[in-house]
Amino acid sequence: MSLFKARDWWSTVLGEKEEFDQGCLCLADVDNTGNGEDKIIVGSFMGYLRIFSPHPVKTGDGAQAEDLLLEVHLRDPILQVEVGKFVSGTETLHLAVLHSRKLCVYSVSGTLGNVEHGNQYQIKLMYEHNLQRTACNMTYGSFGGVKGRDLICIQSMDGMLMVFEQESYAFGRFLPGSLLPGPLAYSARTDSFITVSSCRQVESYKYQVLAFATDADKRQESEQQKLGSGKRLVVDWTLNIGEQALDICIISFNQSASSVFVLGERNFFCLKDNGQIQFMKKLDCSPSCFLPYCSVSEGTVNTLIGNHNSMLHIYQDVTLKWASQLPCVPVAVRVGSLHDLKGVIVTLSDDGHLQCSYLGTDPSLFQAPKVESRELNYDALDTELKELQKIIKDVNKSQGVWSLTEREDDLKISVVVSLNLDSVSQAPDVAAGTDLVPSATVKQPRYITMQVSIIINPVN
Repeated sequence: MSLFKARDWWSTVLGEKEEFDQGCLCLADVDNTGNGEDKIIVGSFMGYLRIFSPHPVKTGDGAQAEDLLLEVHLRDPILQVEVGKFVSGTETLHLAVLHSRKLCVYSVSGTLGNVEHGNQYQIKLMYEHNLQRTACNMTYGSFGGVKGRDLICIQSMDGMLMVFEQESYAFGRFLPGSLLPGPLAYSARTDSFITVSSCRQVESYKYQVLAFATDADKRQESEQQKLGSGKRLVVDWTLNIGEQALDICIISFNQSASSVFVLGERNFFCLKDNGQIQFMKKLDCSPSCFLPYCSVSEGTVNTLIGNHNSMLHIYQDVTLKWASQLPCVPVAVRVGSLHDLKGVIVTLSDDGHLQCSYLGTDPSLFQAPKVESRELNYDALDTELKELQKIIKDVNKSQGVWSLTEREDDLKISVVVSLNLDSVSQAPDVAAGTDLVPSATVKQPRYITMQVSIIINPVN
């Protein structure tokens, strides 16, 4: 359990009984406003696509109606959403939505509204590709060093990589020995695809090797291919990590260095772009998602790791720097700039709890009021002190048991007793066989006289 909690900046719950995974969350300026503010794009397995732009009135407010820019039902389950330069002839950003059997690319635009409801947003289908195989995940980048556009690579459930050059299909290649699909990422510096095979090995494949390898439309090689037509798909490097990987992310520090981060089921790995291990960290809890990003300290990397204990850990290389409690188990985490607030952490749970939070503590806004300063009047203080002492003395007199010894003339009691003794002694508790004890009885109350000069308060 953490002493600190992720401070809730904005949150909402998406739909009812919808399911989400790590590829269902993306942050980008998808409508190309150019103001530096990201939008939150979320897709669900129920086929709903939602775009949010949070603007809370105060910290911790829930979602307002105007925060939801767009909600559309695409019918097919959404496996992954990404934003990039996916349309030829323009460098504006477009939204790529991966379904199990289809890849769709949309443009998102907003028109200024003339009423209080605000702007109106809509999506327009630019193109789509029908897939011959069931998709698992995708990645994108400037494959082959192309400039000004992004290409898309989709991995199928049977281990085939399908490359799309925007509106056209380029080629497909089967990964050797593939049994189950793993996480997939693209390294722009080495121009290669990196994945984790079912043999629990991190594998890297050069794009040029994929492009010139034997066509994978047919698994069985023909006689002509055996004679030398095409090239065999050869892995660039491999590294056995001994466990299945949950996700892969690649961070480039500059043009000469990049790192490959692999999140395993129990360990966290950082590799050089040639497959050598830079460092690894054994995790105490089972992780659910992660996100590496460049640190403010030169030569170090910060990594956000969410786990199944609803915790968010922040590591600087292998050193734990912060731990925060989340309201739910995150399956996806992103960092972006929302509403002029940079570094907002966006988390998504598998049941649709979307939260924007920040780390640290809330500042105390209470300020003690200023005390009015005045000059001291000692004569008035002496008078007030005497009055208070008199009140205290009077209170002490009026409370408690009244003392008879305080003054001799406050109470006088005189009793008149008859001189004749009782004929029969009225003395109580006289033991048998003893002499009689004489007694005299006061029969009339008028024989007792009390003279009081002060008021007596009866005591219960």
